[in-house]
Amino acid sequence: MMKKILMQTVGSLVTSILRWIDYRFYHSSTAMTDDEVIANPYTHYNEIRSHGKFLRSQRNRGWMALGYDEVQAVLRENRLGADMRKNEFVSKMIRLAAEGRKVTFLDDPTMLNLDPPDHTRLRKLANHGFINKQILALEPRIAELVDNLLDAIDPGSDSFDVVKVIAEPLPVSVIAELLGLPEEDQPRFLELSRQLVGILALGNTELMDAGACASEELSEYFARQIEGKRQSPGDDLISKLIEVEEEGDRLSNEELISTCIVLLVAGHETTTHLIGNGMHLLLQHPAEMQKLRQNPALIPNAVEEMLRMEPPVNFTARTALENFELFGEQVQENQIVMAVFASANRDPDRFPDPDKFDVTREEPGHMAFGYGIHLCLGMTLARLEAKVAFEKILARYPNLGLVAQEISYVPVPINRGRESLLVSTA
Repeated sequence: MMKKILMQTVGSLVTSILRWIDYRFYHSSTAMTDDEVIANPYTHYNEIRSHGKFLRSQRNRGWMALGYDEVQAVLRENRLGADMRKNEFVSKMIRLAAEGRKVTFLDDPTMLNLDPPDHTRLRKLANHGFINKQILALEPRIAELVDNLLDAIDPGSDSFDVVKVIAEPLPVSVIAELLGLPEEDQPRFLELSRQLVGILALGNTELMDAGACASEELSEYFARQIEGKRQSPGDDLISKLIEVEEEGDRLSNEELISTCIVLLVAGHETTTHLIGNGMHLLLQHPAEMQKLRQNPALIPNAVEEMLRMEPPVNFTARTALENFELFGEQVQENQIVMAVFASANRDPDRFPDPDKFDVTREEPGHMAFGYGIHLCLGMTLARLEAKVAFEKILARYPNLGLVAQEISYVPVPINRGRESLLVSTA
């Protein structure tokens, strides 16, 4: 009985480290249910931020950065690390909450959760596969993929699900082709990438079990693919990662596997949420959608505004590597610092009228892709996929509307995305 209580307590504490900000700690003046907060957390971010832009967090017993400048400062601070293995207390709690399950970001960390010099080395090697010129050359193929997905919609239907029809399958197809993976494997990748993020849902045993199984299956799959590419290399990203060398250094087999997994899953999840979130914003703001119809050249700018308003990743966590002062506060070694992108992107000191969705906003700079050394490696590809998807959808369907529905959101708090989005075409 005591063990069960301990595990529940640890699970609750670990979950609190990685979940939503405790808005009640700052006495939110607007009483809302948890579901309402998940549907629209920005009102509460705004209220919390009114108390300060770098605050103590009741939930994680550490700190949260809520302002634009504050989040930037946290992400470029070398006394804050992304590698949670360096925080013995937190890593032990996470392992207790995982109850023996593999914890990918502790057992097989990727460039997403490593610090220099390990991060620098992996990033430099992986960069060879994401040269902007090469990524932008994919636009015709991405356009073809979008057309194929739209062509598959039942012509007799007057509605379709943007998430299921476009936002989910498109990024998986693109990254799978980049990696040189068989087309017939793509439906399974889609399912596995959905499941893998469950590893982050500490305290939710069902999601964590599915995530652990997905991690094992993907590791075994990519081990086979990598071996095949070693024997018969092609003009694909896995082959390039095998061959790439920087100052006499190459990726190990384990690093190749973890890099492939993070490219597949991160490349799929963020772009899926970008397209789904962005389409929902357009449907909620028909006048802005009309501006894009009248002037498609605005679509890239609109994509930036979508990323600012509804970032696919809500926040990230850092651990203090030593005691130091930040914004006049004493940060203690091993404390967790949350950098909240979704709040920073609506900081009124950085963005005039920040809660207004404006596809013509000048310099709509945001931190949806992070900042500093962990800036998203695939951001050019994500932007391109979203741009092409919106161009094609708006051109094909002049009378898009939002079907009355209850919007459900992905169950992992670190991510922000719709699980489905029905639109009418008539």
